[in-house]
Amino acid sequence: MLRTDPPIGKFYGWRIVVALGVTTIVAYGTSQYLFGLLVEPVARDLRMDKAAIGAAYSGVVLVGGFAGLVLGPALDRFGARVLLSAGSLVCGGSLLAIARAHDPLAFTLLWSLGMGVGTALTYYPVTMTVVANWFDRGRTRALSLLTLMGAFSSTITYPIAGALIAHLGWRDAVTMLAIAQIAITLPLHALVVRRHPEDAGLFPDGAPSAGPSTPASGVAFGSALRSAAFWLPTIAIALAYFASTAVLLEHVAYLIASGYAPAFAATLVGLFGLAYLPGRWLVAWGADRIGVVPLFAGTFAIEAIGVAVLAASPTLAGVIVYVCTFGAGYGATSPLRGALMAQRFGRRAYGAILAAQGVPVGIVAALGPVITGRLIDAIGYRAAFAGCIAALLAAAAVIVIPAREPRGLAKAAG
Repeated sequence: MLRTDPPIGKFYGWRIVVALGVTTIVAYGTSQYLFGLLVEPVARDLRMDKAAIGAAYSGVVLVGGFAGLVLGPALDRFGARVLLSAGSLVCGGSLLAIARAHDPLAFTLLWSLGMGVGTALTYYPVTMTVVANWFDRGRTRALSLLTLMGAFSSTITYPIAGALIAHLGWRDAVTMLAIAQIAITLPLHALVVRRHPEDAGLFPDGAPSAGPSTPASGVAFGSALRSAAFWLPTIAIALAYFASTAVLLEHVAYLIASGYAPAFAATLVGLFGLAYLPGRWLVAWGADRIGVVPLFAGTFAIEAIGVAVLAASPTLAGVIVYVCTFGAGYGATSPLRGALMAQRFGRRAYGAILAAQGVPVGIVAALGPVITGRLIDAIGYRAAFAGCIAALLAAAAVIVIPAREPRGLAKAAG
């Protein structure tokens, strides 16, 4: 029998979801999506090849993953308000410094270390932990709303940042985006975010009394890390992020190399935000009906199809098909990841578990831009994209391998 999720109403948790949706747009827009637009101008200005540019982005993924080992337990213990606020300042300050970098080493270190720590403090692993604590029966829908709003990051960022870079140059554009990062996200993180509903005298979903989902419900951190229920999705997500990180870094440069004007290429991939929406709607609609794991496998396969189309046919029609397919699949992965880990492990150590998962995922994802950058420099884009397709298909195969329920799961809610 399907569960009936509580309606969206005046529950304070929904205000947190909306606030974090706005900050997600800015956080990803001034880091992940911005970087793809900086590849060509930074490479020319600082005389960096594709592999070196890829290493700078790999650094942020790697640092972010390892930073999560410290941040995850702190998040479970102290809450996200201070961490998210600090992340707003770290990201904004790092971008201001990056805009003044005049050699490859400075650019690489500032992006890897500064943005690595800043994104670890502000990305989905932190915001999804907040949402997972405020919701139980409505958790999947709340995570879908969070990521649905976040989907507009690329739609907003690519054309705006692309226009700023084209008219002001990459340095002034990054400076303006740094100011926007601090001005928008810091007040929302500091004034709206709260740790647990119980701290405010409330209960998950706005329920009138305590239910099975409490801050102590779920699987202990050590038990989770010893389970196949943790490692199988971790391996699958790592393989998928190896591919998607590389593709998202290189697709604008690939389109420019295929003859598109930089601003037009940025506008095309900016449609990703709209393409994310069907995937995230599917998660909200189908998680209970179809199951999280089958949806996960399907999204990885859809991403592979999108990359294959892009590699084979970089025509306008091919690019649109790529954006629609890869975008829909990639857009579904974040809410599916959050829902699956909450479903399997509950609230007890959710932040620490998600952070621990981020380490192997970050390491493998960090290899994506480096390896594909080398392949692009040596052979070309199609060879690099073929490797990404293989990784996505492997991820789809791994995610469906059955896993024994971790000890303590009976105490976890929804």
